[in-house]
Amino acid sequence: MMKRYRRTAASQYLVVIIIFLSIIGVGLLSAFVMSHVPFTDDFVLPWAAGRSWLLDGESPYAPLIIQQSASVIDETPFLASLPDTPVFREPLLSLVFYLPFSLMSYATARVIWMTILAICVGMIGFFSIQLSGWKGSPFEQFGAILLMVFWLPGASAILTGQLAPIIIVLILAGVYLVINGQDTTAGLLLSLTFSVFPTSGLILIVLLIWGISMRRWSLVSGYFSGVIFLLVISWLVMPSWFTEWAAVMLDTYQGWGWVSTPLMNLAGLLPGIASPLSIFLHGAMIVYSIMLTITILGQSGRAFLYKTFVVFILAYLLHVQPRIFLLLLLIPALFMVFRSWAERWGLVGNLLSWFVLILIGGGSWFLVETAFDFTQPTYKPWLTFGYPLLVLMGMVWIRWWALRIPRLPYDTY
Repeated sequence: MMKRYRRTAASQYLVVIIIFLSIIGVGLLSAFVMSHVPFTDDFVLPWAAGRSWLLDGESPYAPLIIQQSASVIDETPFLASLPDTPVFREPLLSLVFYLPFSLMSYATARVIWMTILAICVGMIGFFSIQLSGWKGSPFEQFGAILLMVFWLPGASAILTGQLAPIIIVLILAGVYLVINGQDTTAGLLLSLTFSVFPTSGLILIVLLIWGISMRRWSLVSGYFSGVIFLLVISWLVMPSWFTEWAAVMLDTYQGWGWVSTPLMNLAGLLPGIASPLSIFLHGAMIVYSIMLTITILGQSGRAFLYKTFVVFILAYLLHVQPRIFLLLLLIPALFMVFRSWAERWGLVGNLLSWFVLILIGGGSWFLVETAFDFTQPTYKPWLTFGYPLLVLMGMVWIRWWALRIPRLPYDTY
């Protein structure tokens, strides 16, 4: 007679216990780091905005948010400080990520938020490995993911409380679901990134155009259904949010001095020809983006992923206000380069990949001029635009291998 229930193996309980203890350990480490390392806190403003809105009925864009944020920081042992421009500038849609934490005390919410961000950075590494098809033992993959967490952009995003790791995880999860034919769920996940359009915009446009060309209507309808739902709910709960947000944006961003793409910084190395060189570089990247959008139509498998990951790089290079943590967008392309090296050169390719991975993970800390102070850190130019251009060159280098070599029967993508 067949048994109705199976006994759970002790090893499964052990895995659950290890994961649970690891999360607690990350939380304790987060509290310790925030109490000993000065940093700019980009979490406190949306936390205070959501709390004032939920508990006091105040507008998230009210000036009193600044005073509330400063007061809660002073009450904690964390070495946090407000951003240089202490104004809540995100659209109301972005509060969907913060509202659950706004009901907690700031100290508790900040520790949990930092723990979640550490997990998200690890998930960026996980999805990048899965999508790129980079082969390696579980130990090697865990080591690579750990390096991404302690990599300077990853550590900076975690400590300063950025939303970017969550947004990038949603984009990668969306791409993963698209590859596996779960278009509706992918579209709904991607719609959550609409509130951070400067970061996700180029990627979303390319994916949606690709979806239309492939007649993947579930992807398109899922995305726009999610966006419309978020907009309708936002206007129902706070009809005046758009005008208040627009007023804050117009007051904060006056003129064009706030625009500073990585390509502008690159052109600035030659002050005499900075203006025409900047125009040329941006024009070239925009043309390249259009070419990718055209050539990705009808593509699938490895070719689709290759061009999508190149779009990730361009999304960073064309970002109007790049921050160091947005370099996390380049991780999928980096692992695709590693995969090609391993397929072409075997052991030598694997060793070269690990050399580059360790160099990037550890060497990035030598490119920051204010180590262990994340209040107003300054970075050497090589990190902000040199690394993206290096990864882009790597993708161009492996283009023939990635697009022309036929997929083997055991390949996933």
